[in-house]
Amino acid sequence: MKSTRTRAIVVTATMALTLSAAAAPTFAASSPAASSRAASSAAQKYTYDFRTGATTDPQAAPIVKKLLAALPKDWQARRAAFLAKTGAEPGPVGRSIEAQLTGAKCEPTTLNAYVEKITAGIPLPRLFVLALVGAFDYPTYDALIYGSRTDADYSLTPGTTGKVRYTTSVARGFWDIKSGDIAVMGMHSNMVVDRARVIRTVQTIFGVSAADAAQFADLIIPLILDTKQLRDGNNPMFSLNAFAFTAEGQAGLEGIGDRIVMGEGMIKALRDTGNIEVGPQMVLSHEYGHHVQFENHAYPAQTSPENTRMMELMADAYGAYLDSHREGLNFNAERVNGAIALAHLVGDCAVNNPGHHGTPSQRAAAASWGASLAKSNGTTVLPSKQVQALFLKALPAILKH
Repeated sequence: MKSTRTRAIVVTATMALTLSAAAAPTFAASSPAASSRAASSAAQKYTYDFRTGATTDPQAAPIVKKLLAALPKDWQARRAAFLAKTGAEPGPVGRSIEAQLTGAKCEPTTLNAYVEKITAGIPLPRLFVLALVGAFDYPTYDALIYGSRTDADYSLTPGTTGKVRYTTSVARGFWDIKSGDIAVMGMHSNMVVDRARVIRTVQTIFGVSAADAAQFADLIIPLILDTKQLRDGNNPMFSLNAFAFTAEGQAGLEGIGDRIVMGEGMIKALRDTGNIEVGPQMVLSHEYGHHVQFENHAYPAQTSPENTRMMELMADAYGAYLDSHREGLNFNAERVNGAIALAHLVGDCAVNNPGHHGTPSQRAAAASWGASLAKSNGTTVLPSKQVQALFLKALPAILKH
């Protein structure tokens, strides 16, 4: 039986006395360059513990205290249980901020630089607070549980709707799996300032009452609105993600249909980094590859960095195979190279993290392998399980990159 799995392509886991218009804490604004220097200095001067929420930062500590007072003492365990149940993973922004604060290093990518760009000027204490409570992933969790392709709140991003729908249509006829029930929809950054949606998302993540969730929302939403660079919640950092999801076989998630969700922040990132020509197709193809894995029961029983990396690299291979095959999207050499470059862009170096997706070089190698296999097959489309078997044989060589 299929287990619940949510997988994001990006490198890419929320309360009671009602407060009236809770005031956000005041942090000094700064220029991007000054912010970068201040972030580096602060990261060396203060400690930021993402496990417990403890921090020596005098600006962050009091607001963390208020937020955590609205959550149960076992809030971390409850969030972990939600993530384990759904298979959800934190997106790239939260991970990037955590890496910045903890000094983690990785091979430079365009996406890393982009995340730094869209977070520039935001006071570091505020980034810590938002990342700690998972606010950058609220649109993901909202779309995962409540999304509907017939609801305007989950519409696809204008300008790429045609590419996404065409790729979905081709994928359905290309892969040998049951796929007619996969809904493709979008998610939008400004969900994070929609009080009703934040409240229900917080209730879902932490299992708290509506009153407690409202107390939390009335603290976190003003914090976002008070941050100029977050643009009233319209900063792409809140939806810089894409994921595939199935709830089949998971108690408590009945009624949530199979889906692929494309974040408007991811689409904007593709456009801003010069990857919009093939980016939406490659992202959709990768996520569709996860549904191939779901249907083929390919996921290992245990979650580990090695197993997650294997499945993500396999999805890269599946995606590039679809994009490059003559009977698929039939990308030419230039577009194939663009797809491989995109795979490199979303790699990460969190090799010991259960959500590790593969390094930039490994992801590019997996996509290159899938594209080469497709071009060598002519008009023959290999069964998906055969592609999987061939990929697993090639994996040791891919991991050497």
